Amino acid sequence: MNKDISPPEPLSTRERQIAEAFSSGETYQAIAERLCIAPSTVRTHLTTIYRKLGVSSKLDLHRHLQTDSVPDQPETLPLPARPDKPSIAVLAFENMSGDPEQEYFSDGITEDIITALSRSPWLFIIARNTTFTYKGQNVDIRRVATELGVRFVLEGSVRRAGERIRVTAQLIDGVSGGHVWSERYDGHLTDVFDLQDEITRNVVASIQTRVHLTTIEEPVERSTRPDLTVWELTMRAWHLLYDFTPQSFETARGLLHRALTLDPESAEATMVLSLIQHHTALMGYADDARATITEAYELGRRATELDPRNEYAHWAFGISGWGLHKHDESIVALQRAVELNPNCSLAYGSLGTALGLVGRSDEAIANQQIAIRANPRDPSIFFRFSGIALAHYMAGRFDTAAEWAARAIHRMPRWYIGHFILAASHVQAGRLTEAQEAIRACLAVLPDMTVADLDRVPLKDSDRMEEFRACLRRAGLPDA
Repeated sequence: MNKDISPPEPLSTRERQIAEAFSSGETYQAIAERLCIAPSTVRTHLTTIYRKLGVSSKLDLHRHLQTDSVPDQPETLPLPARPDKPSIAVLAFENMSGDPEQEYFSDGITEDIITALSRSPWLFIIARNTTFTYKGQNVDIRRVATELGVRFVLEGSVRRAGERIRVTAQLIDGVSGGHVWSERYDGHLTDVFDLQDEITRNVVASIQTRVHLTTIEEPVERSTRPDLTVWELTMRAWHLLYDFTPQSFETARGLLHRALTLDPESAEATMVLSLIQHHTALMGYADDARATITEAYELGRRATELDPRNEYAHWAFGISGWGLHKHDESIVALQRAVELNPNCSLAYGSLGTALGLVGRSDEAIANQQIAIRANPRDPSIFFRFSGIALAHYMAGRFDTAAEWAARAIHRMPRWYIGHFILAASHVQAGRLTEAQEAIRACLAVLPDMTVADLDRVPLKDSDRMEEFRACLRRAGLPDA
């Protein structure tokens, strides 16, 4: 009898990077150093890669990658329509230095340009986590513009030689494929932030000329100006945040402590450390969750004091208040982040979650939808999906809540809140068998989960919170 053979599962961008590097002969340590992750994380990814592709050796992996010439495709979604206001996607600037260590420099330059452009309320900017999925690919600009629903695409390169930097940038019309504007900038390492401001002003001014908007008169605000070493350490830690593993968080924590030793007044390093501590507690990796959440809150508040104009600082501060029942304070901070940067998808999404936790469901969903539209390829989009699920659950729309919770679990099987909302929604809809199956699936990947873990993201209404706990108990989740 012939046995059915399951087709290979698609690899994530990070998994494909690791698979290609390992199959070509790179060691665990070399891959870990280049991608700034722990060697144990590389091994964990390889285990998943072997399972997804159905291979059992490096040779099999190499053969599979050679024959698999079609890149993995994201799940099929309707192509987005271009927004009414001018829209732009900034692709990762190419590192032309020949030194893999400079990858963090070119990535950081790109991210700062995205942040600066996003502060204009006149522009719609695709978020960094989406545009970086095209990194390292030989892309067709018009295809990128169509897939992301934007009119313009900015691309460029960074070359660093000693203390000198050369940055080139060009703006492409995503409809015609023609060049709208291009420029080259040369400067010294000590002038990197002024050079960044000059690039930003020119890029934005060029776009505004095209769409008949006024020019920006003020440079990008920077109330803290850490030296480049602090900046590079912070950028590396930011990269590690999106691995969502205990090892990546631990490595990031070490990098940030080094950065803060060099510059204790760095708002960026303080903010990222707050995020690392918040997610360490949120994902269940902290030995003392309450103490870790409290530390994240204090760091987030300090980041807003160090740089009151930094939208990401207000975002970090806002999300850190959830586990401490500071819901109203969280909403205020996240609203401030959105005011400072109208295209900050993370702030919109987290504001949606905060509003969901207090029962403002329609507002919550609207904010989550804005975040998804601005950042459709965000590696942390499972937070957006579970935030929508929570909002529907709080509104009593349990079937829809279950659908969104299932989407969140599909993107991140270890996201316990997705499992919890799915199980509770089934209980509320009278589907106890399905609820019990949802809890079994949860415990299969997270065997230590208990009802008490729900308290890391508490609802503001204590009665609704107790109702949620009761649903999880009925579905079979142990109390402790």
